[in-house]
Amino acid sequence: MSNSSNPFVGAWELVSGSFVDENNTVINYEEAEVKSLKVLSETKFSFITSSKGAFYAAGGGDYFVENDRYAEIPSYASQPSMISQRYEFQYELEGDTWTNSRWKDGVRVEFEVWKRVKPNVR
Repeated sequence: MSNSSNPFVGAWELVSGSFVDENNTVINYEEAEVKSLKVLSETKFSFITSSKGAFYAAGGGDYFVENDRYAEIPSYASQPSMISQRYEFQYELEGDTWTNSRWKDGVRVEFEVWKRVKPNVR
């Protein structure tokens, strides 16, 4: 267990959400059977995502928290177009629930609800 004062440090599991695809269709994560795990250190993040039980995407890099904004900049990713992009979200962190919204041109294009993964005690 970390002694960090950074409340993001740890492992997070995606529990719900949605995104807008290239056809402007809202895709619900539950219906698409999207599952994701994100692990954050003090300054780095990594994630792996599956859809319908198959690999979908993975990546990692630097993240930043400024006021009510959380941003990720992947330095490596399974999809080359993601590398060096800045993915910025408005966030709320309440206890072990972390909610993100990403907007583009005034339209919400991504919404995520993450729950902290509790460590297994052996």
